Amino acid sequence: MSMEGQAPRKVVFIVIDGMRTDAFEQAAASGHAPALAFLRQRGRYVRDSVATFPSITPAATATLITGEVPARHGIPGMCWYDRDEQRFVNYGQSRQVAMREGADQVVEDFLVYMNHHHLSKEVRTLHERLHDMGLTSGAINYLVFRGPYEHEVNPGVLEKVLFRGALPEKISGPKEHYFADMVKGPADAGSKRKRSRGLERHVRLNDKWAADVTRDLLEQDACDMILFYLHENDHLSHEQGVHTQVDNLVAAGEHIGYVLDTFGSWEQTAERVGFVLTADHAQSPVANDKEHVIDFDEVLADFSRIEPGKGPDPFDGKDLAVAGNGRAAFIYAAPGRRDELVEPVVKAVLQSPGVDQAMWREGDAYLVDSNRGRVRFRPVQSGGVVDERGNRWEVEGDLQSVDCIVEEGEFRTPEYPMAMWRIRSALDLDRIGDLVVTMKVTYDCDDLSDENHQGGGDHASLHAQDSLIPFLSTLGEPPLHPLAVDVAPHILGHFQRIRSG
Repeated sequence: MSMEGQAPRKVVFIVIDGMRTDAFEQAAASGHAPALAFLRQRGRYVRDSVATFPSITPAATATLITGEVPARHGIPGMCWYDRDEQRFVNYGQSRQVAMREGADQVVEDFLVYMNHHHLSKEVRTLHERLHDMGLTSGAINYLVFRGPYEHEVNPGVLEKVLFRGALPEKISGPKEHYFADMVKGPADAGSKRKRSRGLERHVRLNDKWAADVTRDLLEQDACDMILFYLHENDHLSHEQGVHTQVDNLVAAGEHIGYVLDTFGSWEQTAERVGFVLTADHAQSPVANDKEHVIDFDEVLADFSRIEPGKGPDPFDGKDLAVAGNGRAAFIYAAPGRRDELVEPVVKAVLQSPGVDQAMWREGDAYLVDSNRGRVRFRPVQSGGVVDERGNRWEVEGDLQSVDCIVEEGEFRTPEYPMAMWRIRSALDLDRIGDLVVTMKVTYDCDDLSDENHQGGGDHASLHAQDSLIPFLSTLGEPPLHPLAVDVAPHILGHFQRIRSG
Protein backbone atom coordinates (compact mmCIF):
# COMPACT_ATOMS: atom_id res chain seq x y z
CA MET A 1 0.00 0.00 0.00
CA SER A 2 1.11 3.56 -0.51
CA MET A 3 0.36 6.72 1.36
CA GLU A 4 0.82 9.92 -0.61
CA GLY A 5 3.35 8.14 -2.82
CA GLN A 6 5.39 6.70 0.04
CA ALA A 7 5.40 3.02 0.94
CA PRO A 8 4.59 2.49 4.59
CA ARG A 9 7.24 0.97 6.74
CA LYS A 10 7.09 -2.81 6.71
CA VAL A 11 6.94 -4.76 9.95
CA VAL A 12 8.52 -8.08 10.85
CA PHE A 13 6.84 -9.47 13.96
CA ILE A 14 9.25 -11.99 15.54
CA VAL A 15 7.91 -14.51 18.05
CA ILE A 16 10.54 -16.74 19.68
CA ASP A 17 8.66 -19.57 21.33
CA GLY A 18 9.38 -20.08 25.02
CA MET A 19 12.01 -17.32 25.33
CA ARG A 20 12.95 -16.29 28.85
CA THR A 21 13.96 -12.70 29.54
CA ASP A 22 17.19 -13.64 31.30
CA ALA A 23 18.25 -15.86 28.39
CA PHE A 24 17.49 -13.11 25.87
CA GLU A 25 19.56 -10.60 27.82
CA GLN A 26 22.48 -13.01 28.24
CA ALA A 27 22.45 -13.92 24.56
CA ALA A 28 22.24 -10.28 23.47
CA ALA A 29 25.13 -9.33 25.76
CA SER A 30 27.30 -12.34 24.95
CA GLY A 31 28.76 -11.02 21.71
CA HIS A 32 27.56 -14.21 19.98
CA ALA A 33 24.10 -12.91 19.01
CA PRO A 34 24.81 -9.54 17.37
CA ALA A 35 21.39 -9.37 15.69
CA LEU A 36 19.65 -9.51 19.07
CA ALA A 37 22.02 -6.86 20.43
CA PHE A 38 21.40 -4.70 17.36
CA LEU A 39 17.62 -4.80 17.76
CA ARG A 40 17.83 -4.19 21.50
CA GLN A 41 20.05 -1.16 20.98
CA ARG A 42 17.87 0.21 18.20
CA GLY A 43 14.47 -0.43 19.78
CA ARG A 44 12.56 0.19 22.97
CA TYR A 45 12.87 -2.71 25.36
CA VAL A 46 10.79 -4.01 28.28
CA ARG A 47 12.12 -6.98 30.21
CA ASP A 48 8.99 -7.90 32.17
CA SER A 49 6.15 -8.12 29.69
CA VAL A 50 3.59 -10.69 30.90
CA ALA A 51 2.34 -13.69 28.93
CA THR A 52 -1.26 -14.76 28.94
CA PHE A 53 -2.49 -17.40 31.39
CA PRO A 54 -2.44 -20.33 30.93
CA SER A 55 1.08 -19.67 29.66
CA ILE A 56 0.93 -22.46 27.10
CA THR A 57 1.45 -22.20 23.37
CA PRO A 58 -2.02 -22.36 21.75
CA ALA A 59 -3.57 -19.98 24.29
CA ALA A 60 -0.52 -17.70 24.25
CA THR A 61 -0.11 -17.57 20.47
CA ALA A 62 -3.83 -16.90 20.10
CA THR A 63 -3.48 -13.95 22.44
CA LEU A 64 -0.53 -12.52 20.49
CA ILE A 65 -2.34 -12.70 17.14
CA THR A 66 -5.72 -11.40 18.43
CA GLY A 67 -4.79 -9.07 21.28
CA GLU A 68 -7.42 -10.87 23.38
CA VAL A 69 -7.37 -13.05 26.49
CA PRO A 70 -8.50 -16.70 26.46
CA ALA A 71 -11.94 -15.77 27.79
CA ARG A 72 -12.39 -13.77 24.58
CA HIS A 73 -10.48 -15.75 21.95
CA GLY A 74 -11.66 -19.17 23.13
CA ILE A 75 -8.45 -21.25 23.15
CA PRO A 76 -7.75 -22.52 26.70
CA GLY A 77 -4.60 -24.57 26.18
CA MET A 78 -2.99 -27.47 24.36
CA CYS A 79 -5.55 -29.99 25.64
CA TRP A 80 -9.08 -29.56 26.97
CA TYR A 81 -12.37 -31.40 27.30
CA ASP A 82 -15.16 -30.43 24.92
CA ARG A 83 -18.40 -30.89 26.85
CA ASP A 84 -20.52 -30.46 23.72
CA GLU A 85 -18.72 -33.14 21.72
CA GLN A 86 -17.91 -35.21 24.83
CA ARG A 87 -14.29 -35.75 23.92
CA PHE A 88 -10.80 -34.48 24.62
CA VAL A 89 -9.48 -31.87 22.20
CA ASN A 90 -5.74 -32.05 21.66
CA TYR A 91 -3.72 -29.78 19.38
CA GLY A 92 -0.65 -32.03 19.32
CA GLN A 93 1.00 -32.46 22.73
CA SER A 94 3.14 -35.40 21.66
CA ARG A 95 3.40 -38.29 19.23
CA GLN A 96 2.18 -40.58 22.01
CA VAL A 97 -1.00 -38.52 22.39
CA ALA A 98 -1.55 -38.75 18.63
CA MET A 99 -1.30 -42.55 18.86
CA ARG A 100 -3.72 -42.68 21.78
CA GLU A 101 -6.26 -40.17 20.47
CA GLY A 102 -5.72 -40.94 16.81
CA ALA A 103 -3.38 -38.94 14.55
CA ASP A 104 -6.24 -37.97 12.26
CA GLN A 105 -8.19 -36.40 15.11
CA VAL A 106 -5.20 -34.49 16.49
CA VAL A 107 -4.33 -33.10 13.05
CA GLU A 108 -7.95 -32.12 12.45
CA ASP A 109 -8.15 -30.46 15.88
CA PHE A 110 -5.09 -28.38 15.10
CA LEU A 111 -5.49 -27.49 11.43
CA VAL A 112 -9.28 -27.20 11.29
CA TYR A 113 -10.97 -26.92 14.66
CA MET A 114 -8.58 -24.62 16.52
CA ASN A 115 -8.43 -21.99 13.79
CA HIS A 116 -11.85 -22.29 12.21
CA HIS A 117 -14.15 -23.35 15.05
CA HIS A 118 -12.54 -22.96 18.47
CA LEU A 119 -11.00 -19.55 17.80
CA SER A 120 -13.93 -17.25 18.50
CA LYS A 121 -15.63 -15.57 15.54
CA GLU A 122 -16.18 -12.58 17.85
CA VAL A 123 -12.49 -11.69 17.77
CA ARG A 124 -10.37 -10.75 14.79
CA THR A 125 -6.80 -11.76 14.13
CA LEU A 126 -4.06 -9.32 13.22
CA HIS A 127 -4.22 -10.70 9.67
CA GLU A 128 -7.92 -9.92 9.41
CA ARG A 129 -7.53 -6.42 10.81
CA LEU A 130 -4.65 -5.55 8.52
CA HIS A 131 -6.66 -6.85 5.56
CA ASP A 132 -9.49 -4.50 6.55
CA MET A 133 -6.97 -1.66 6.32
CA GLY A 134 -5.97 -2.71 2.80
CA LEU A 135 -2.67 -4.20 3.97
CA THR A 136 -1.13 -7.59 3.22
CA SER A 137 0.29 -9.92 5.86
CA GLY A 138 2.14 -13.21 6.01
CA ALA A 139 2.96 -15.90 8.55
CA ILE A 140 5.36 -18.84 8.65
CA ASN A 141 4.61 -21.96 10.72
CA TYR A 142 2.55 -20.02 13.29
CA LEU A 143 -0.05 -22.10 15.10
CA VAL A 144 -2.95 -19.65 15.09
CA PHE A 145 -3.28 -18.43 11.53
CA ARG A 146 -6.89 -17.59 10.68
CA GLY A 147 -7.04 -14.95 7.97
CA PRO A 148 -9.09 -13.61 5.06
CA TYR A 149 -7.65 -15.86 2.33
CA GLU A 150 -8.32 -19.51 1.54
CA HIS A 151 -5.32 -21.68 0.75
CA GLU A 152 -5.21 -25.15 -0.72
CA VAL A 153 -3.51 -27.78 1.41
CA ASN A 154 -1.07 -29.65 -0.80
CA PRO A 155 0.72 -32.23 1.34
CA GLY A 156 3.89 -33.91 0.20
CA VAL A 157 4.33 -37.66 0.10
CA LEU A 158 5.50 -37.78 3.74
CA GLU A 159 2.48 -35.86 5.04
CA LYS A 160 0.12 -38.07 3.03
CA VAL A 161 1.62 -41.14 4.66
CA LEU A 162 1.62 -39.65 8.18
CA PHE A 163 -1.82 -38.03 8.19
CA ARG A 164 -3.75 -39.98 5.54
CA GLY A 165 -7.29 -38.57 5.34
CA ALA A 166 -7.01 -36.04 8.16
CA LEU A 167 -5.80 -33.10 6.12
CA PRO A 168 -8.41 -30.61 4.95
CA GLU A 169 -8.58 -29.46 1.33
CA LYS A 170 -8.37 -25.79 2.29
CA ILE A 171 -7.60 -23.63 5.30
CA SER A 172 -7.83 -19.89 5.85
CA GLY A 173 -4.88 -17.65 6.57
CA PRO A 174 -3.11 -14.46 5.59
CA LYS A 175 -2.41 -13.89 1.91
CA GLU A 176 1.18 -15.07 2.29
CA HIS A 177 0.58 -18.11 4.45
CA TYR A 178 3.34 -20.72 4.77
CA PHE A 179 2.88 -23.78 6.90
CA ALA A 180 5.28 -26.71 6.75
CA ASP A 181 5.30 -28.33 3.32
CA MET A 182 1.54 -28.09 2.93
CA VAL A 183 0.55 -24.44 2.47
CA LYS A 184 2.25 -21.63 0.59
CA GLY A 185 1.31 -18.15 -0.53
CA PRO A 186 1.26 -16.69 -4.06
CA ALA A 187 4.79 -15.29 -3.73
CA ASP A 188 6.09 -18.89 -3.46
CA ALA A 189 8.68 -17.59 -1.01
CA GLY A 190 11.51 -19.90 -0.05
CA SER A 191 10.88 -22.29 -2.93
CA LYS A 192 14.41 -21.88 -4.30
CA ARG A 193 16.07 -22.44 -0.94
CA LYS A 194 17.72 -25.79 -0.34
CA ARG A 195 15.66 -28.22 1.73
CA SER A 196 17.44 -29.56 4.82
CA ARG A 197 17.73 -33.14 6.01
CA GLY A 198 15.78 -34.64 8.88
CA LEU A 199 12.01 -34.97 9.40
CA GLU A 200 11.26 -31.50 10.77
CA ARG A 201 13.62 -29.87 8.30
CA HIS A 202 12.36 -31.90 5.36
CA VAL A 203 8.78 -30.76 5.99
CA ARG A 204 10.03 -27.22 6.63
CA LEU A 205 8.94 -27.03 10.26
CA ASN A 206 12.16 -25.28 11.24
CA ASP A 207 13.56 -21.86 11.97
CA LYS A 208 15.88 -21.76 8.95
CA TRP A 209 12.92 -22.20 6.62
CA ALA A 210 11.03 -19.45 8.44
CA ALA A 211 13.99 -17.10 7.93
CA ASP A 212 14.24 -18.05 4.24
CA VAL A 213 10.57 -17.28 3.66
CA THR A 214 10.69 -14.04 5.66
CA ARG A 215 13.64 -12.73 3.66
CA ASP A 216 12.07 -13.73 0.33
CA LEU A 217 8.83 -11.96 1.24
CA LEU A 218 10.77 -8.80 2.08
CA GLU A 219 12.79 -8.98 -1.13
CA GLN A 220 9.61 -9.41 -3.17
CA ASP A 221 7.82 -6.61 -1.29
CA ALA A 222 5.01 -9.11 -0.83
CA CYS A 223 3.81 -8.13 2.67
CA ASP A 224 3.30 -5.15 4.91
CA MET A 225 3.58 -7.36 8.00
CA ILE A 226 5.29 -10.74 8.33
CA LEU A 227 4.89 -12.98 11.39
CA PHE A 228 8.31 -14.63 11.68
CA TYR A 229 7.88 -17.52 14.13
CA LEU A 230 10.93 -19.28 15.60
CA HIS A 231 9.90 -22.39 17.52
CA GLU A 232 13.11 -24.36 18.03
CA ASN A 233 14.04 -22.70 21.34
CA ASP A 234 10.86 -24.03 22.92
CA HIS A 235 11.41 -27.54 21.57
CA LEU A 236 15.03 -27.70 22.76
CA SER A 237 14.15 -26.21 26.15
CA HIS A 238 11.45 -28.85 26.65
CA GLU A 239 13.80 -31.69 25.78
CA GLN A 240 17.13 -30.53 27.21
CA GLY A 241 16.24 -27.89 29.79
CA VAL A 242 16.09 -24.12 30.02
CA HIS A 243 19.88 -23.92 30.52
CA THR A 244 20.13 -24.38 26.73
CA GLN A 245 18.26 -21.17 26.00
CA VAL A 246 21.26 -18.86 25.58
CA ASP A 247 22.70 -21.16 22.91
CA ASN A 248 19.24 -21.57 21.36
CA LEU A 249 18.85 -17.81 21.14
CA VAL A 250 22.29 -17.41 19.61
CA ALA A 251 21.04 -19.73 16.85
CA ALA A 252 17.77 -17.77 16.57
CA GLY A 253 19.82 -14.59 16.35
CA GLU A 254 21.63 -15.97 13.31
CA HIS A 255 18.29 -16.43 11.55
CA ILE A 256 17.24 -12.90 12.51
CA GLY A 257 20.58 -11.59 11.27
CA TYR A 258 19.97 -13.29 7.93
CA VAL A 259 16.68 -11.38 7.64
CA LEU A 260 18.43 -8.15 8.67
CA ASP A 261 20.83 -8.68 5.74
CA THR A 262 17.94 -8.38 3.26
CA PHE A 263 18.64 -4.84 2.05
CA GLY A 264 22.42 -4.78 2.13
CA SER A 265 23.10 -3.89 5.75
CA TRP A 266 21.31 -4.19 9.05
CA GLU A 267 20.99 -0.41 9.27
CA GLN A 268 19.42 -0.16 5.81
CA THR A 269 17.00 -2.98 6.54
CA ALA A 270 16.03 -1.40 9.88
CA GLU A 271 15.35 1.89 8.07
CA ARG A 272 12.86 0.18 5.77
CA VAL A 273 11.46 -2.44 8.16
CA GLY A 274 10.20 -2.13 11.72
CA PHE A 275 10.79 -5.03 14.10
CA VAL A 276 8.74 -6.25 17.04
CA LEU A 277 10.23 -9.12 19.03
CA THR A 278 8.64 -11.02 21.89
CA ALA A 279 7.77 -14.52 23.12
CA ASP A 280 4.48 -16.31 23.63
CA HIS A 281 5.54 -17.49 27.11
CA ALA A 282 8.68 -18.38 29.06
CA GLN A 283 9.82 -21.73 30.47
CA SER A 284 10.92 -23.03 33.85
CA PRO A 285 13.03 -26.09 34.72
CA VAL A 286 11.52 -29.46 35.63
CA ALA A 287 13.51 -31.60 38.04
CA ASN A 288 14.88 -34.88 36.74
CA ASP A 289 13.07 -37.27 39.05
CA LYS A 290 9.66 -38.93 38.96
CA GLU A 291 8.62 -37.34 42.24
CA HIS A 292 8.44 -33.99 40.44
CA VAL A 293 5.92 -35.24 37.88
CA ILE A 294 2.34 -35.17 39.12
CA ASP A 295 0.22 -38.13 38.10
CA PHE A 296 -3.39 -37.01 38.56
CA ASP A 297 -4.53 -40.63 38.32
CA GLU A 298 -2.86 -41.07 41.71
CA VAL A 299 -3.74 -37.66 43.15
CA LEU A 300 -7.41 -38.12 42.24
CA ALA A 301 -7.58 -41.86 42.85
CA ASP A 302 -10.76 -41.46 44.95
CA PHE A 303 -12.62 -40.08 41.92
CA SER A 304 -13.49 -41.96 38.75
CA ARG A 305 -12.05 -40.31 35.65
CA ILE A 306 -12.63 -40.49 31.93
CA GLU A 307 -9.99 -42.56 30.13
CA PRO A 308 -9.11 -40.80 26.86
CA GLY A 309 -9.04 -42.76 23.63
CA LYS A 310 -9.94 -42.65 19.98
CA GLY A 311 -13.43 -41.34 19.30
CA PRO A 312 -15.85 -39.95 21.91
CA ASP A 313 -14.86 -39.76 25.59
CA PRO A 314 -18.23 -39.47 27.37
CA PHE A 315 -18.59 -39.13 31.13
CA ASP A 316 -20.82 -42.23 31.38
CA GLY A 317 -21.08 -42.02 35.17
CA LYS A 318 -17.52 -40.85 35.75
CA ASP A 319 -16.72 -38.05 38.20
CA LEU A 320 -14.04 -36.07 36.39
CA ALA A 321 -12.23 -35.37 33.15
CA VAL A 322 -8.62 -34.22 33.60
CA ALA A 323 -6.57 -32.52 30.88
CA GLY A 324 -2.89 -32.10 31.72
CA ASN A 325 -1.25 -29.06 30.14
CA GLY A 326 2.36 -29.13 31.23
CA ARG A 327 2.54 -27.09 34.44
CA ALA A 328 -1.24 -26.68 34.65
CA ALA A 329 -4.19 -29.03 34.53
CA PHE A 330 -7.84 -28.44 33.71
CA ILE A 331 -10.39 -30.45 35.70
CA TYR A 332 -14.00 -30.90 34.56
CA ALA A 333 -16.75 -32.13 36.88
CA ALA A 334 -19.48 -34.45 35.69
CA PRO A 335 -22.58 -32.64 34.42
CA GLY A 336 -24.70 -31.34 37.28
CA ARG A 337 -22.15 -32.27 39.95
CA ARG A 338 -19.86 -29.25 40.02
CA ASP A 339 -20.99 -27.96 43.42
CA GLU A 340 -20.65 -31.42 44.89
CA LEU A 341 -17.16 -32.12 43.54
CA VAL A 342 -15.15 -28.88 43.57
CA GLU A 343 -14.29 -28.70 47.28
CA PRO A 344 -13.28 -32.37 47.69
CA VAL A 345 -11.21 -32.19 44.50
CA VAL A 346 -9.46 -29.04 45.77
CA LYS A 347 -8.69 -30.81 49.05
CA ALA A 348 -7.29 -33.82 47.17
CA VAL A 349 -5.04 -31.89 44.77
CA LEU A 350 -3.59 -29.69 47.51
CA GLN A 351 -2.33 -32.81 49.27
CA SER A 352 0.10 -33.30 46.40
CA PRO A 353 3.47 -31.72 47.27
CA GLY A 354 3.86 -30.46 43.70
CA VAL A 355 0.58 -28.57 43.39
CA ASP A 356 0.90 -24.84 43.85
CA GLN A 357 -2.60 -23.42 43.38
CA ALA A 358 -6.15 -24.53 42.71
CA MET A 359 -8.41 -21.86 41.22
CA TRP A 360 -12.05 -21.69 40.25
CA ARG A 361 -14.97 -19.33 39.76
CA GLU A 362 -18.03 -18.85 41.97
CA GLY A 363 -20.55 -16.46 40.45
CA ASP A 364 -18.78 -13.13 39.98
CA ALA A 365 -15.95 -14.12 42.33
CA TYR A 366 -12.72 -16.03 41.78
CA LEU A 367 -11.01 -18.24 44.34
CA VAL A 368 -7.41 -19.37 44.66
CA ASP A 369 -6.51 -21.99 47.24
CA SER A 370 -3.04 -23.18 48.18
CA ASN A 371 -1.14 -24.48 51.15
CA ARG A 372 -0.54 -20.82 51.98
CA GLY A 373 -4.25 -20.12 52.37
CA ARG A 374 -7.29 -19.18 50.29
CA VAL A 375 -8.18 -15.85 48.72
CA ARG A 376 -11.42 -14.71 47.11
CA PHE A 377 -11.57 -11.68 44.82
CA ARG A 378 -13.87 -10.01 42.34
CA PRO A 379 -13.63 -6.97 40.05
CA VAL A 380 -15.21 -3.71 41.23
CA GLN A 381 -15.71 -0.30 39.63
CA SER A 382 -14.58 1.69 42.66
CA GLY A 383 -12.88 1.12 45.99
CA GLY A 384 -10.97 -2.07 46.61
CA VAL A 385 -7.28 -2.37 45.72
CA VAL A 386 -5.65 -1.40 42.41
CA ASP A 387 -3.18 -3.42 40.33
CA GLU A 388 -0.44 -2.16 37.98
CA ARG A 389 -2.87 -1.63 35.12
CA GLY A 390 -5.50 0.22 37.15
CA ASN A 391 -7.91 -2.70 37.59
CA ARG A 392 -9.79 -2.62 40.89
CA TRP A 393 -10.48 -5.68 43.04
CA GLU A 394 -12.37 -6.47 46.19
CA VAL A 395 -10.24 -8.99 48.04
CA GLU A 396 -10.77 -11.13 51.13
CA GLY A 397 -8.79 -13.99 52.59
CA ASP A 398 -5.13 -14.92 52.64
CA LEU A 399 -3.19 -12.87 50.10
CA GLN A 400 -0.20 -15.23 50.30
CA SER A 401 -1.96 -17.64 47.96
CA VAL A 402 -1.08 -15.23 45.15
CA ASP A 403 1.97 -13.68 46.85
CA CYS A 404 0.13 -10.38 47.13
CA ILE A 405 1.68 -7.25 48.65
CA VAL A 406 -0.70 -4.34 49.42
CA GLU A 407 0.54 -0.83 50.11
CA GLU A 408 -1.76 2.22 50.26
CA GLY A 409 -4.50 0.58 48.25
CA GLU A 410 -2.18 -0.70 45.53
CA PHE A 411 -1.21 -4.34 45.26
CA ARG A 412 1.50 -6.27 43.50
CA THR A 413 1.95 -10.00 42.91
CA PRO A 414 5.62 -10.41 41.89
CA GLU A 415 5.66 -14.21 41.96
CA TYR A 416 2.46 -14.37 39.90
CA PRO A 417 2.48 -11.30 37.61
CA MET A 418 -0.92 -9.59 37.19
CA ALA A 419 -2.37 -12.56 39.07
CA MET A 420 -6.01 -11.53 39.52
CA TRP A 421 -6.45 -10.08 36.04
CA ARG A 422 -4.89 -13.14 34.38
CA ILE A 423 -6.84 -15.61 36.52
CA ARG A 424 -10.07 -13.89 35.61
CA SER A 425 -9.12 -13.79 31.92
CA ALA A 426 -8.73 -17.58 31.99
CA LEU A 427 -11.53 -18.73 34.30
CA ASP A 428 -14.16 -16.72 32.41
CA LEU A 429 -13.70 -19.23 29.59
CA ASP A 430 -16.00 -22.20 30.27
CA ARG A 431 -13.85 -24.47 28.11
CA ILE A 432 -11.07 -24.33 30.69
CA GLY A 433 -13.10 -26.46 33.07
CA ASP A 434 -14.42 -26.18 36.60
CA LEU A 435 -11.01 -26.08 38.27
CA VAL A 436 -7.53 -25.09 37.12
CA VAL A 437 -4.56 -26.51 39.01
CA THR A 438 -1.02 -25.15 38.68
CA MET A 439 2.29 -26.69 39.66
CA LYS A 440 5.12 -25.45 41.87
CA VAL A 441 8.39 -24.51 40.19
CA THR A 442 10.35 -27.65 39.11
CA TYR A 443 7.12 -29.71 38.94
CA ASP A 444 5.25 -30.91 35.84
CA CYS A 445 2.25 -33.14 35.16
CA ASP A 446 1.47 -35.94 32.71
CA ASP A 447 -0.37 -35.33 29.46
CA LEU A 448 -3.12 -37.61 28.10
CA SER A 449 -0.59 -40.31 27.22
CA ASP A 450 1.34 -40.04 30.53
CA GLU A 451 4.19 -38.14 28.85
CA ASN A 452 5.93 -35.18 30.53
CA HIS A 453 9.10 -33.07 30.41
CA GLN A 454 10.95 -34.55 33.38
CA GLY A 455 14.52 -33.27 33.36
CA GLY A 456 13.73 -30.64 30.76
CA GLY A 457 11.64 -27.49 30.83
CA ASP A 458 7.95 -26.68 30.72
CA HIS A 459 5.40 -23.91 31.24
CA ALA A 460 1.66 -23.09 31.56
CA SER A 461 1.44 -21.96 35.20
CA LEU A 462 0.79 -18.49 36.61
CA HIS A 463 4.30 -18.28 38.04
CA ALA A 464 6.72 -15.56 36.92
CA GLN A 465 9.19 -18.13 35.60
CA ASP A 466 6.59 -19.30 33.08
CA SER A 467 5.20 -15.84 32.42
CA LEU A 468 7.77 -13.03 32.20
CA ILE A 469 8.96 -12.39 28.65
CA PRO A 470 10.86 -9.67 26.77
CA PHE A 471 9.10 -7.17 24.50
CA LEU A 472 11.18 -5.16 22.06
CA SER A 473 9.93 -2.78 19.39
CA THR A 474 11.52 -0.41 16.88
CA LEU A 475 8.05 0.95 16.04
CA GLY A 476 7.56 3.14 19.09
CA GLU A 477 7.24 3.15 22.86
CA PRO A 478 5.67 -0.03 24.30
CA PRO A 479 2.79 0.51 26.73
CA LEU A 480 3.43 0.82 30.45
CA HIS A 481 3.47 -2.60 32.17
CA PRO A 482 2.91 -4.43 28.85
CA LEU A 483 0.97 -7.64 28.54
CA ALA A 484 0.77 -10.08 25.63
CA VAL A 485 -2.60 -8.55 24.70
CA ASP A 486 -0.81 -5.28 23.89
CA VAL A 487 1.36 -6.60 21.06
CA ALA A 488 -1.23 -6.79 18.25
CA PRO A 489 -2.64 -3.31 19.09
CA HIS A 490 0.94 -1.98 19.16
CA ILE A 491 1.51 -3.19 15.59
CA LEU A 492 -1.90 -2.01 14.39
CA GLY A 493 -1.26 1.39 15.94
CA HIS A 494 1.90 1.73 13.88
CA PHE A 495 0.03 1.23 10.62
CA GLN A 496 -2.80 3.50 11.74
CA ARG A 497 -0.32 6.28 12.45
CA ILE A 498 1.12 5.90 8.97
CA ARG A 499 -2.32 6.11 7.38
CA SER A 500 -3.32 9.15 9.38
CA GLY A 501 -0.12 11.07 9.00
